[in-house]
Order: sequence, then structure tokens, then C-alpha cells
Amino acid sequence: MNAMTKPWKHPQSGILYFRREVPVDIRKIIGRREWKVSLRTRDFSAARPRFASELARCEETFAAARDQLAGQPRVIASDAPKLADRWAQGVMDTWDANPDAVQDFLIHSEEGSDLTLACDVVDSSNPKARKAAIIEFLRGTLAEHKLPMPDDQELAFRALVDAFFARWHDLCQIALTRSTGNWRESLELSAAEKPLAVEQKTQQASRSGPKLSEVFSAWAEDKSLTDGETRSTNKTISEFGITITRFIELFGDLPVDRITRSLCQEFRAALSKLPTKGEGIRRLSTPEQIAKAEAEGLPTAGLATVKKQLRAMSAVLNFAAQRLDAIDEEPISASGMLRGIAKAARRAETRDAEDKHYSRSELATIFTSPLFTGNWQPPRSNFGQALYWLPLLMVYTGARREELAQMLVADVRQDDDSGIWYLSIAPGEGKTVKTLNSRRKVPLHADLLALGFIDYRNSQPAAGRLFPKLEEHPDNGYGHAVGKAWAKYLKEVVKLDSQASPSHGFRHTFKTLCREVGIETAVSDWITGHAASNVGATYGSNPLRRMARELEKFPSIATTAGLLPGKTAEG
Repeated sequence: MNAMTKPWKHPQSGILYFRREVPVDIRKIIGRREWKVSLRTRDFSAARPRFASELARCEETFAAARDQLAGQPRVIASDAPKLADRWAQGVMDTWDANPDAVQDFLIHSEEGSDLTLACDVVDSSNPKARKAAIIEFLRGTLAEHKLPMPDDQELAFRALVDAFFARWHDLCQIALTRSTGNWRESLELSAAEKPLAVEQKTQQASRSGPKLSEVFSAWAEDKSLTDGETRSTNKTISEFGITITRFIELFGDLPVDRITRSLCQEFRAALSKLPTKGEGIRRLSTPEQIAKAEAEGLPTAGLATVKKQLRAMSAVLNFAAQRLDAIDEEPISASGMLRGIAKAARRAETRDAEDKHYSRSELATIFTSPLFTGNWQPPRSNFGQALYWLPLLMVYTGARREELAQMLVADVRQDDDSGIWYLSIAPGEGKTVKTLNSRRKVPLHADLLALGFIDYRNSQPAAGRLFPKLEEHPDNGYGHAVGKAWAKYLKEVVKLDSQASPSHGFRHTFKTLCREVGIETAVSDWITGHAASNVGATYGSNPLRRMARELEKFPSIATTAGLLPGKTAEG
């Protein structure tokens, strides 16, 4: 099996993998015939950046193996924490597959009722005892990496003993916790991903600077450390990874100091040729997608999409320049390309601004359709009542789809002082928000109460999610699948011909209707979680009574559609 150009899909599980045959000359060093790694997803778009990263890691490992063929490598002291973390990671991976293996790090009393940590019976102040406790772990790890055991008197040996003993102590502590059934705790093994000295030499010999895939991995790690490993952060990393993968598929995994302004201009031109629609395009490589778009005349990416992807590439290259000192300039920004595209995109957005919201007639068409007036259900998926309530909540609150889809039952609350029902939108318990301003209280319009939303809320288990049938997508949250179903419903059942985005169009609609009926902009910004216009506006809290009073001006869409008594869609 040669190197595959795209992820391999497992025929039973559907999980995507990186697979490559190990060359014959280095099989003894690598220790296997095939390099096979799970990409931990069934989604091709999410798998592609991971595939590119794994391809780069595989190539580096093969190069290091060939370096070993040319001469015996040495272990140095700085390798000790890296090897210890790699060993600890392997132990914990074994525990995941065989939970009973945690007992190897514990000692049972003669009665069998009490447990002692294996490390507690070793005199940690005695160098010989420390060495004896971990020497077999150390030998096995060095053998796995095809590295020689340093002499006892070498600094590297003492560093290895100290690092392995410390990790052994940590593993014993975790083993005790897991033996009681608590598997939430883990170890931070950041050094495991860092290259050993022999691996670094191989990398330095093969190129002048870090490859794009390496810079992206470093950027992604920094992003997670800075912003936290939230779903929002992971989604951003995944989206940026798609752009990086596209560049690699077009031009190769180049050292970043070889990515020039002119090459970025070529990349910009290629991005504008990518199709936005077409059967099976997600499974094609970037060159294949462009060829398909040209051959079949498919619609291609607009300025806003090209700008978004170039900004992602720019951010990663800026990290290479500012944080890694790997390049002298960030070529995309330096070329002025982004400024030109931004101006053109703003002009296009201004022309299209009127098309972003639903008109009143479109709202009437939507809310008199079978989903709201009958018992229509999607033919394949069961979303519970989410498909009914989410559009109504979006149009009456202006909230983002994911803010609503991820909510807990406990997030629908009644204010103790005023009795006003409201939504509490805040992060935590698997929930994320887009910005700091997104944390807010959103009063519920009287129509939602009249339609029975509180009765629906009360029908759900108090400790659960508001829409329990929605399953979380690893990158796009709880609203991903129901959002696709809603878009399909509008297209195939309602036959709606609108330029508004199926879900986000409601957010634009809410703001537009607020302006129409004279709701103060500051109040509508409070409700939708838009940023304050000045510093003074950020002081204090947004009064729920004031928001609820202003929301009384908001038009009764449900009444117009005939969902509530009063004026009907016909009358």
C-alpha cells in the first residue's frame, strides 16, 4: 500500500484513517508493515487537516528511521521528559483498552480490602531504589524508539530516571482514582508531542524551516491553550485546518519561508475557483474540486468566502512570523491582498444587505407551512420538538441557532422579582457562546408563552437538555443536524425562494423588525448580544423589565400566521 492521497474509510465503523505502507528498508526500525492512525472522525472536512498533519508526521518518522540506519543515535538529557510522557501516554492508552491494567500500579493488602500505591513502598530518596522501580519501563521505551541505554554516569541517564520516576508516581495516583470508578482525571502530557533530539536533527537536515503543517499544529496548540479547548475553539481550529489542507493539496507541505506573496496570490486565485455546491465534492481533493467545478460549471466561492480562508492562512503565517520567528514577513497581509478583497466584499455585502432577512410575506409562508399547522415530521431523523420550537425562538429572540439548540431546561427561567420568563444564555456544561457580549438574559415574547413553550419546557426532565433529541456534532454543536433538516424543509416542503440564510436569517429578521416597530437599538442589541457602541454602555447590567417592555412592540408573527387567535394569514 503506497501513501494514500485522502483518508481511508473503515467499511464497518465509518471512521476515517490515515494509512501508509512502511518502506521495506526501515520496517525493522519502525516495527510494523503499515502506518495506520485513526483520524477520530467520520466527517471528511474535519479529517482532511488531520490527514495532512499525520502525513507530515509519518514522513518525518520515516526520515528519522533512515537517519538511524546511517548512524547510531544518542539520547540526551532534554529527551527525558519527552520519553517519559510518551511512555505514560502509552500506559494510559492501555488502560483505556484494558481497565484492569490499572492494578499493575497498585498493591493489595493481604486481606485484599486496602489498596496502596506501588510508588509508596519505594524509598524515593534512594537513587538505587528509584532506578530499580522504573528501569524496565525505561528499557522498554528506549527499545521502542530504537535508542541505546545511556551509561549510568551520564547526565542523560539520571534525567531519564528522574523523569520516569515522576511519571510513575503520577500514574500510580491516577490508577488509584480509576480503580474506584472515577475516570475523569487524566495527565497533562504536553512533552509527548515534542520531537527528540534525533528527530529534530532529521527535521533540520531535511529543510530550512518548519513546514506549514508544523506551524499550523503549533498555532492550534497555542489557540487551545489561550482560548481553552471549547467547542468554539475546536471549530475554529478545524475550519482553519481546512484552509491549510487546501494549500498543502495545491502546493505541497512547504517550509513556511518558501511561501511567497506571489504564491499566496496563486492560492487566492485557486480559492475563488472552488465550488460551493456539487455532488460528492467534500470527498475530493482541492485540485479535484476545482477541476469538477470547471468541467460542470458549478457555482464557485464568493469574495466573502475567499476572504475568510485567506484570513485563516494569514493568521497561521503571522504566528510563524511573530511567535516562531520562522519568516520575515506575513506574505498575505504584506501584499495588501486582504485590504483589496475586504473593500470589494463590503461593496458586495452592501448590495446584498436587503436579502439577509426574511420579509413579512416569507415569514407568513414559513409559519403557515405543515410543520407549524399540522403534524409534519422529517422522514428520517427524530429531533423531538426542536424543529418546531427553534425557528419560533429564533424569530422572536434573534438568538443564534446554536445558542438555543444547546440550552438546558434550567436555562428557561422566571425572574423572581418581575415574574418575567427569560432565556439565560451563558457558557458551561457543554455550552459555548461566541463572544463575551453573548452572555445575556433574553425575555420571552408573549406569543411564545401563548404557544405553550413553558408547557414544553416543563414536560422535559428538569436536569436535562431543553431539546434532548439533538446530538452534539464535534465541531458544529447541537444545532448542526437540525439546522440542515430545517434548510432542507424550507427548500423541499415550503418551496421557499429566499436569499436569507435558513437559520441566521431569523437573526437579521429580528433586528429589522425591531427597527420597523421602533424598538431602541440599544435594547435590541442587549437582546441579541451585540457589542455595545461605546465604553459607557458596557457598565452595569441590562434591565430585564425594560427589554420585556420594549419587546411588547414586536409584531405577533404567530397571530399573522394564524397560529394564535386574531388576524389570520388570509385576513
